[in-house]
Amino acid sequence: MLTVAPSAAGEPTRLEDWDCPEVTPEAVWKAVLGAVRAVWAGDNKRELIKITLGTEVAFDGELLPAPDGSESSDAWLARMRRKAGPDTPVLLYARELASHDRDLFELLLSACGRTVFERHGLVSGNIDIEVFLGEYSATPGGIHREQCGNSHFVVEGRKFMHFWHGEEWIPQAVVRQKAEGDNAVDPEEYLPSLAVPAVVERGVSLLAKAGQFFTWDPGTWHVAETVGPALALNIARYTRSFTPGEGTYPFTAEADGRVDDAWLAGCQEFLGEPDLAQTLAAVSAYGLVGAEAAYEVPATVSRVAVRSLAPRLWHAARDEVLVATHGRCHAAPASVLPWYTGLAGLPVGTERSVPADDDTQALARFLIANGALRPSGIPAS
Repeated sequence: MLTVAPSAAGEPTRLEDWDCPEVTPEAVWKAVLGAVRAVWAGDNKRELIKITLGTEVAFDGELLPAPDGSESSDAWLARMRRKAGPDTPVLLYARELASHDRDLFELLLSACGRTVFERHGLVSGNIDIEVFLGEYSATPGGIHREQCGNSHFVVEGRKFMHFWHGEEWIPQAVVRQKAEGDNAVDPEEYLPSLAVPAVVERGVSLLAKAGQFFTWDPGTWHVAETVGPALALNIARYTRSFTPGEGTYPFTAEADGRVDDAWLAGCQEFLGEPDLAQTLAAVSAYGLVGAEAAYEVPATVSRVAVRSLAPRLWHAARDEVLVATHGRCHAAPASVLPWYTGLAGLPVGTERSVPADDDTQALARFLIANGALRPSGIPAS
């Protein structure tokens, strides 16, 4: 699980320590390769992978990392250095990674739930999982701002994040440029003509190393600068507003996973979901969309072990209960609740027996199929 050192909550830009052994360079790179394979399969309408060499976006497919995993992130960066020259800025940007790698999706829900997603609440837009790999003096496009809050984890290397608050620091003659195209999920604004060194002293600069992360609010002007090669994982929470606090809804669930009627109804209206079941499903993944699960599920389950710390929610609806985890929902009779709520708060690896009745067996299979539990005797992957 991700642990975060205490910080001054409420600050619009923060630098904090984090510790999560599961978030490794290899795990992050594996997710990037999932997006690479999607690009090779023809799914690049949203620019899942963008490679920038110097000031130019490269469209040569041969520059993509090897999709079979034979090329590490270090090897890919070295190849780009040989092609573009040792002093040329290089950036590989990848996005929508949770929907292209199930392992990363589950890892983020389990490790970052309370310390990232619940801390900042649900958002009215999408959540994007991004990776930034390379060595560059400024993020391509320059100083910019988005309609999203960000948690930016440095996985390898070191990097600066330069921040500016408000509008007073921007020279009057500077032209603002809006992001366009399929990659602009929500409106973004850039100040491409503004050189970072000319205004850096008007803002706040923070330096993070591996094991630290930046947090900043929607609408915060910023630009990154690496110190040597760096790899970072970013969680972007789109609120559809440049104003901090707008477009968010607090995450509220009891210790056993229960959500009450008023909160869930309000959440349905906020998210625009068609019914309570789909609302509960979306909330169980904090609005994050993941790749489909592909677990083998036994016909009969005698004993299970907790596989994840991701939310396992429930809501009583008339003569049944709705149960949700990892973005999926299951309806069951209320008779399953004593067993289900007994799983709440258990550490990963804790085992429990499963009653033999059909309803609890069906619930156990649902939880296994979606990554919340695993059959006992099967090692955690």
